[in-house]
Amino acid sequence: MQIETGSFGKLVEQVRTLATCAGQTVTPSPDIWVFRSDSPISYVRSYSSMMNIAVAVSGQKTVRIGNHIKVNDPKNYLLMHGSTHYQASVDASPDTPYIALKLQLSPGILGPTLLELADLGGLRDGALEPPPPVFVGPVEDTFAEPLCRLLTCLDHPLERRMLVPLYLREIAFRLLRSDAASLLRASITREHTRVLRAIRFIEENADAGITVQAMAESVAMSGSHFAHRFREITGVSPIQYLKRIRLEKARLLLLEGDLSVSVAAEETGYASTSHFSRDFRRQFGLSPTGYVQSFKEHVAVIP
Repeated sequence: MQIETGSFGKLVEQVRTLATCAGQTVTPSPDIWVFRSDSPISYVRSYSSMMNIAVAVSGQKTVRIGNHIKVNDPKNYLLMHGSTHYQASVDASPDTPYIALKLQLSPGILGPTLLELADLGGLRDGALEPPPPVFVGPVEDTFAEPLCRLLTCLDHPLERRMLVPLYLREIAFRLLRSDAASLLRASITREHTRVLRAIRFIEENADAGITVQAMAESVAMSGSHFAHRFREITGVSPIQYLKRIRLEKARLLLLEGDLSVSVAAEETGYASTSHFSRDFRRQFGLSPTGYVQSFKEHVAVIP
């Protein structure tokens, strides 16, 4: 067995540690799991609404979609949309099992990253049009490093809650800056884009007491259809997302502005300080005052 070094070597060790038994091994994050097979297999995959990534660390899998054939083997990742029907064969044995890290990038992760990159002029030119149904690319250090950080934080509940979305967004950023960009961009439909633009509207008007109807009207959608599609794409309701934005803004105000809890609540659109404090505790696990004190104590011990 070849000994890998560097960021990919660390990733291999992490994935092998997780993949202790045959089949799928779940992690505390539903969008991340590992797969292992100690013998050859063939199967057909049907549907999921996510963009799927497979990073092989041992063995290999061959994917066939029509006339397109791609091989996922160590040091390469395979990217395809979950709605794609395909055939795959796994080349594996007890001595060389097929082991892969599997990720899903939701439209809620991929879409905002895509829109922000477009606004900043950071989308890569020259992407293949139309995009291929499946893509294989090298696992370079800039891609392996966030994967390693992603796996490292899974066993820590607070880090998992706060950092997994950030690392997934970094992974999306890296892929959008690679030759895989055209396939990722094609996965975001016009309706996805409308919901994502509504997210911007929410972020820009979070402290203004906006309603779900106002959010829907900002992107020319009916209130009921907007609410349904918003939850489907982001995994939360529009009101839950609005609450998250307000609480994150309040958290930063408390840490950086040295404000009182009541002022932070008012600045972020809360009419009741007690309501704000309850929501803050649910989101961050501590009261606003306790959160600030805990943060200051940790900062104080850093040399």
